[in-house]
Amino acid sequence: MSRNLFARIGGTAVAVAALSVTMLATSASAGPPPGEDVTPNDVVPLGPYCANGFHCVFLAGLGSARHSYFNSDTNFAGDTFDDGTGVNNYVWSASNSSTGGYESHYYYGANYSGGLVFCVNPGGEVVPSELTDDGIDGNGVGRRDEASSLRLRPGTTISCFN
Repeated sequence: MSRNLFARIGGTAVAVAALSVTMLATSASAGPPPGEDVTPNDVVPLGPYCANGFHCVFLAGLGSARHSYFNSDTNFAGDTFDDGTGVNNYVWSASNSSTGGYESHYYYGANYSGGLVFCVNPGGEVVPSELTDDGIDGNGVGRRDEASSLRLRPGTTISCFN
């Protein structure tokens, strides 16, 4: 092989490699094709003030004294917020950071009895101003200061807080 031909082949290979790197860099920074989802399907938004995979309740607003649940809980009696206050019938707000797509369903009574107080979608939250309150804790009227159990449910048709 002549030196000129070898030099031309070598130069062509370098030019092709440089062009490939340029094309890769350009297409990587250009973003997804129009109409394509930019968020991968396996990325689930987290609820505020609640660790990944948990369902959290708060004594007052989001970020106040908290208790975190990883699984369903049939009875909040004996559960405490991180400031020592009992959870049962004292939930004012909640946040859902489920990584498995589970809705947080809160019930008036132990063992999911007494009816649904409210529910929260994955990545969602409910704040005190969204929950009604009659001023009497645990009487089954209103939605704030009423929750006594938590049931994690896969996606349902029930309208939950986002």
